[in-house]
Amino acid sequence: MESNRVRLLNSETVNHLVKVLRVKKDEAVEIVTENEVLRTHVEAIGQGDVSLVIDEKLPHQNELPYQLDLFQCLPKGQKLELILQKNVELGVTSFYLVHANRCVVDYKPKDVPKKLERLSRIIKEAAKQSKRDVIPSLNGILSIKDVEGLVAAYDCFMILYEREDAMSLKKKLKQFAGKRLAVFIGPEGGLDLGEVERLVQSGAHSITLGKRILRTETAGLVAVANIQFALENEGEFDE
Repeated sequence: MESNRVRLLNSETVNHLVKVLRVKKDEAVEIVTENEVLRTHVEAIGQGDVSLVIDEKLPHQNELPYQLDLFQCLPKGQKLELILQKNVELGVTSFYLVHANRCVVDYKPKDVPKKLERLSRIIKEAAKQSKRDVIPSLNGILSIKDVEGLVAAYDCFMILYEREDAMSLKKKLKQFAGKRLAVFIGPEGGLDLGEVERLVQSGAHSITLGKRILRTETAGLVAVANIQFALENEGEFDE
């Protein structure tokens, strides 16, 4: 890459620009790198490459001011694709897939790499569509014991638990003053009491989103959307 030019050679990226977005010469294109955002325009379109002229370099500006990770127990059917896609749009930093006692889905070990690869592609496409500055990572599949070992890495690790009636998300976020948060979502059948107790003993906090029971594909979206609102408004909830 020259100081004021960049040549794209990645076949997937070139195909997306030329055949999907159908960019033309002189059209504006925004490129996100690990360290910055490049505002460019198309200089030339080749057989397998696209040449861009850099007009402006900007710092990353589309991410949440805090790290927000989602621990999602494996759901049935195609729900996981929706969960990943929409939570990427909402700003989740990393995803962790978890197998709990009441998970109906149980992937065979030999099938896990291909499934994670496919889900990673969904995350990548969602990140592009929503103009994320980073592509969220996908990790898994973890056991509850694995998760116990990760709780301490967060300033606040929250478990959405349907039997919780004392601590709400609103109250917990008012107490938050750190930089790293995690939200844990159970499977369709919910987490069993023993799993919740083990995570709480590791430092996690059991919270409620309200009196209604939300589906596993809904709970994470509601929690993350509320957290996003709070964090992007300087961590404040109005009374």
